[in-house]
Amino acid sequence: MSESAASASQQATVLDNVRALLPEISARAQEIEQARAVPRDLAEKLRSAGVFRRYVPRSHGGDEMWPDEGLTVIEELARADASVAWVAAVGSEGPSFYAYLPPDTYDKVFSGGPDVIHSGVINPTGKAVRDKGGYRFSGRWSFGSGSNNADYICIHGVLDDGSGTRMGVVPASQVRIDDVWHVSGLKGTSSNDIVLTDLFIPDEWTGNFGELPKIARHPLDQRQLGARFGSEFAAVAVGIAQAALDDVTDIARNKIPATSRSKLAQDPVAQYLTGQLATDLYMARTLLHQVARDDQASVAFGPPDDTATLIRRARLSRAASVAASVVEGAYGISGTTGLFESCPLQRRLRDVRAVTQHYMLSARSAYGPVGTALLTG
Repeated sequence: MSESAASASQQATVLDNVRALLPEISARAQEIEQARAVPRDLAEKLRSAGVFRRYVPRSHGGDEMWPDEGLTVIEELARADASVAWVAAVGSEGPSFYAYLPPDTYDKVFSGGPDVIHSGVINPTGKAVRDKGGYRFSGRWSFGSGSNNADYICIHGVLDDGSGTRMGVVPASQVRIDDVWHVSGLKGTSSNDIVLTDLFIPDEWTGNFGELPKIARHPLDQRQLGARFGSEFAAVAVGIAQAALDDVTDIARNKIPATSRSKLAQDPVAQYLTGQLATDLYMARTLLHQVARDDQASVAFGPPDDTATLIRRARLSRAASVAASVVEGAYGISGTTGLFESCPLQRRLRDVRAVTQHYMLSARSAYGPVGTALLTG
């Protein structure tokens, strides 16, 4: 079997497993929202389905997928529940973080198998103090999505001597989780604060994001972390948009508006708007997957420059914002039906707006730097 055929086979296996879980995930959406977390048993089902091994290299038992393949898994999960999709996306990012650790430590992370659940934060909001044989980390790191089910957690601190930053990886049992996640969207992601006080992390469990990994276990390890990050978050938005389109289609086929004698599906305006939304969704998904294919194609040319990285981020932001507009449009077509808590559209609207608030997808900060680079470069 060729490498491409093997990858397609692996994707189909994960997709089949995930699709088998979708009815349960959909049925438990309210439970997930109320708990503000993905239940442990469901996280374990995602682990067994192969969700977290997608980007683990074949050398360590994983599927070594390219994002263009793996994104579909996140889109499908987001059609059932956005919070589950979000923590699946975050939980699968481990290989890209652990690549910055020494090779022997990377091997230790996956010594028990490829199905490792990750959580972590890139923003260096804590501090790291050099100590004999390692570093002492202290601080608070916000938005530790999925930390309640993680095996390992990555934190990032500013060195006290002003020489830069240092990342560290620890078993999840060594950190304190501060329950602060009381929000309107993506409620079930358990994106709580990670808190450390003078925790010693040995040298071999630390690394430097400022340098490319010394060994590229996955081909994308040859790209900077910021130049490979974010596509799965945009995939969550696209998956939510597909779910919203499914929702409004079902509503329109069954609802007779108060001022009409026929079903909403027969209304010319609803038909026009739904056709527009379906086309916009196709555009957003096409752009998302083109970014993923561009990531793969660019590996042969070495790390991307700053302008290319900015353009990539702006395109992901655009894909997510168009997806969000699809959700808003579907909510509008639904009329008063979308107001009720029993209607999933109200939840999808809150979730997709939370997705677009992420710094990697925020249009507010994505487009200006690209325009500046293009106009003044």
